[in-house]
Amino acid sequence: MYPILVHLSRLSVLVIGGGKIATRKIKGLVEEGGKPTVIAPVVTSDLSRLAEEGRIVWHQRPFQTGDTQGFQMVFICTDNETVNQRILQEVTPEQLVNDTTKQSRSNFFNMVFVKEKDIGLAITTGGKSPETAKKLKSAVQAFLKSLVKS
Repeated sequence: MYPILVHLSRLSVLVIGGGKIATRKIKGLVEEGGKPTVIAPVVTSDLSRLAEEGRIVWHQRPFQTGDTQGFQMVFICTDNETVNQRILQEVTPEQLVNDTTKQSRSNFFNMVFVKEKDIGLAITTGGKSPETAKKLKSAVQAFLKSLVKS
């Protein structure tokens, strides 16, 4: 794996799904300047609010063949394996794909990013243990705050 930082405002991002995992991914995308397109018949209240605010584009419907065309980054966040397989069949090698249901089908993983003023540190487990990465995030945040005092 090769770690990079990406300007999300310059990428077309698609998230398929509107539940808890999709919400976490989308909130992170929006916080970093992205305006993802979301395809899901139902979304969480947080995502509904983001759609009302115009911070995401929500297509209130199930995934349809052809939906991944034109997107550079695709997040698969559904609990429907049939739908996930349909998505995987149509993505191209040029697209960045994160299948949140099965890491082996992804060609990129998110890192936990801890930022304090102008310093940022990334934490990854290569997609193997998001919970461990979250635990490390708290410790690293405290450490960074102690180093970078106002």
